[in-house]
Amino acid sequence: MVYSTESIVLGHINYSETSIIVRCFTKKFGVKSFLIRGIRSKKKKKIQLGQFQRLNIIDVESSDSKRGDLSYIKNVKSLISFHSINSDILKYNIALFISEVLISVIRHEESDYRIFTFIKESLVWFENSERFSNFHILFLIYLTSLLGILPEKNIDNFQYFDLENGKFIPTNNSLNCIGGEVIEDFSLILGTKFDYSNKILTNINQRRNMIDLILKYYQIHIPGFKIPKSIGVLNDLFS
Repeated sequence: MVYSTESIVLGHINYSETSIIVRCFTKKFGVKSFLIRGIRSKKKKKIQLGQFQRLNIIDVESSDSKRGDLSYIKNVKSLISFHSINSDILKYNIALFISEVLISVIRHEESDYRIFTFIKESLVWFENSERFSNFHILFLIYLTSLLGILPEKNIDNFQYFDLENGKFIPTNNSLNCIGGEVIEDFSLILGTKFDYSNKILTNINQRRNMIDLILKYYQIHIPGFKIPKSIGVLNDLFS
C-alpha cells in the first residue's frame, strides 16, 4: 500500500557512493529512515539530493510504513524549501544546531502532530525573519513544554534554579543548582509570552550562558541527549 506523508528532513548520511539514508520526522509515522538508491549518481533522476537539505519540508511517498524498518522512497515533492536558512551562514548553522537537537530528542516512531506543527511553524518564522539571534534558544525553551519537561515559572522570585527538579529555589543546595544573571534572564523568559523576537538576551555572554544552561537541562531530562557538535561553531559565529 502506497502512502504519502508530510515530513521534516532531520539529516542524511551516505549509504554507498551513490545512495543515502535520509532521516525524517514524518507527520503520520513519527521518525522514519528512508534509503534512496542512486541519488548521488550522474544519471538524470526525478528525486534530487537538494530536496533533502536539513529541515526542508517535503512530501514523501513510500510503499512501506512498518515501524523500525528502512523504507524506500518512491517519490518526493518539495513543500517548503528554506532559501534564506540555506544561504545565510548564521541561519544555516542555527538550523544545523536545531537539527542535531531534534535528532537527539525526537526518536519515537509514532505521530506527534503538536511537535510537528510547532517545528514547521517555527521554521517558517525563522525563514522570514531578519531578527533571529535568540531563535534557537527560545525554540529549545518552548520545545520543553511539548516534551513534558517545561521548567516551573519563578513565581516567588527565587535566585537559584534547580536543574534536576526544574524549579526555582531560594538557596543553592546542590551541584545541579545555578544562580546569577543567567537565572535572572531565564526567569524573565519563562515569565513572558513566548515570542522569538524576545529582547531579554541582548549580548553574546547572555546567549552563551543561556544555551549552556538549557543544554545542561536537556542532558538531565532527556535520556541519551548529546550536546550538538555545531555549538562551538555557532558560538564562534555569534562572537
